[in-house]
Amino acid sequence: MALLLSTTANITTSPRKTLPFLATGTPKRQITVKSLQKRSKNLSPLRVAAPPSDPAASDEETMRKDEKEDYGSLVDDEYGKESSDSKFSWRDHWYPVSLVEDLDPNLPTAFQLLGRDLVLWFDNNSNKWVAFDDKCPHRLAPLSEGRIDENGHLQCSYHGWSFDGCGSCTRIPQAASEGPEARAIQSPRACATRFPTMVSQGLLFVWPDEYGQERANATKPPMLPDAFDKPEFSSVTIQRDLFYGYDTLMENVSDPSHIDFAHHKVTGRRDRAKPLPFKLESSGHWGFAGANDGNPRISAKFVAPCYYMNKIEIDTKLPVVGDQKWIIWICSFNVPMAPGKTRSIVCSARNFFQFTMPGPAWWQVRTSQLCF
Repeated sequence: MALLLSTTANITTSPRKTLPFLATGTPKRQITVKSLQKRSKNLSPLRVAAPPSDPAASDEETMRKDEKEDYGSLVDDEYGKESSDSKFSWRDHWYPVSLVEDLDPNLPTAFQLLGRDLVLWFDNNSNKWVAFDDKCPHRLAPLSEGRIDENGHLQCSYHGWSFDGCGSCTRIPQAASEGPEARAIQSPRACATRFPTMVSQGLLFVWPDEYGQERANATKPPMLPDAFDKPEFSSVTIQRDLFYGYDTLMENVSDPSHIDFAHHKVTGRRDRAKPLPFKLESSGHWGFAGANDGNPRISAKFVAPCYYMNKIEIDTKLPVVGDQKWIIWICSFNVPMAPGKTRSIVCSARNFFQFTMPGPAWWQVRTSQLCF
């Protein structure tokens, strides 16, 4: 700091230590504080995200443009840019963000989806889970660090602004009871940004477009196979966050040839590894589906952007009971949170050895306490 404040100080760059965005052949040069001040005048000020205004028809396109600049480029860069004739849109889909049983209805929960920070909370007044942009429209403080107030509204921890389940501001403690300040809570600029949500199959789904309510209402979330509801199948769901990219995880779940080695003596055996020819049966912008021949038979289906289903059918013969067809379903939701971070929600079901399945989450916790 003393060096920068000195008007006679010089900073000399060395060719041995070059930054990635500088050419290696850059000659030595001296930069004075005066030149830095002159250059700083030509720099544009830093942009700060502003709260969205009322999504009227005239403003919606502007908001979409700003939104794309803010975080849309992150999605395109990390998960691949779409061609101009593509109809696929990353934001026009339901994404499961959490098992409902893992969420605390008394506390707001932070989550990232497609590089965007969200806050998940339960609105007792409507008895629904809600997803907001994790920014208070007042000073952009994270709403996930707030609390549920006495009225059941989400309250910001910075200045105490409160918001109902629709995103409307319901309280500004510092505002006067009369005059313009009293009317401030009615301003669209005082509203939190809300995303469509729904609960299905024990999962909370979020539609990551605040203007997509109509499309969200017309779109069903990805569904688990009917086998998960049949009494002869037992099932278990596991949720965990993995610190590697969505593309790497999707390649992993679509690669059955790794099972015999990576999951030796769990779901495979090294001595049973063999070629697994895969026949593609259908494909499109929605995903693809196919299967291999033989025993076991593995059928696979990928539903873009993040749902993958594997059905494993094993023909076997047991003493007394005779011929059996064992069926295993492994369905995974691989949710792109941010570059290098993915939430994996794996739902498994099978129609054999049901008693060895882990069981519900509360039972897993209880048995682990008894064992350890």
